[in-house]
Amino acid sequence: MVLWHYELNTPMGPMRAAFDGRGRLRELAVEGLDPRKTSPLPPKEQREAKRYLDRQLDAYLAGTLRTFTVPVDPQGSPLQLRIWDTVRTIPYGQCRQPGDLGAWLGVDEDLIIMACASNPIVLLVPAHRVILPGEGPLPKALRELESGLGWRRP
Repeated sequence: MVLWHYELNTPMGPMRAAFDGRGRLRELAVEGLDPRKTSPLPPKEQREAKRYLDRQLDAYLAGTLRTFTVPVDPQGSPLQLRIWDTVRTIPYGQCRQPGDLGAWLGVDEDLIIMACASNPIVLLVPAHRVILPGEGPLPKALRELESGLGWRRP
C-alpha cells in the first residue's frame, strides 16, 4: 500500500502526516519529514486531504475546532485500536487517568499507558487527554489550549 507523506508547518512546529490511497490519515507526528519516506507527487485527491488536515489543525490551534473530521485509519493491535477508539471519546477539554480507562476497558493501566505513548495519530487520537506519567510539555500545552488558555508553544 502506498502512503503519501507530507511535512506540515504548524504553530506546534514541524509535523509529519501520512495518508493512505483512500485519503485516510494513517500517521500524524510532531516531527519533521523523514527523508526515507518520500513520495512522488500525489494525485489531486491526496493533496486536498492534506489541505483539509491543514485547515483543521489551524482551527484547532486557534481554539475554534473541537472535533476533527479528517478520516483516520490508525494501525495497531486489536487492543491498541480499542484503547485509541476509547481515547477518541474523551470530550474536548476533559482528561482521564490511565487507571480510569483501564478499569473501564478491563485492562491493565500499563497497557493504556503504552497504547497512548505509541499513538500514531497525535491530536486526532487525543492521547494528550490521558495524563501519562513522565509526559513532556506538549500534552500539557494541548490541555491548556483545550481549557481555554489558548495555544502556547512549549
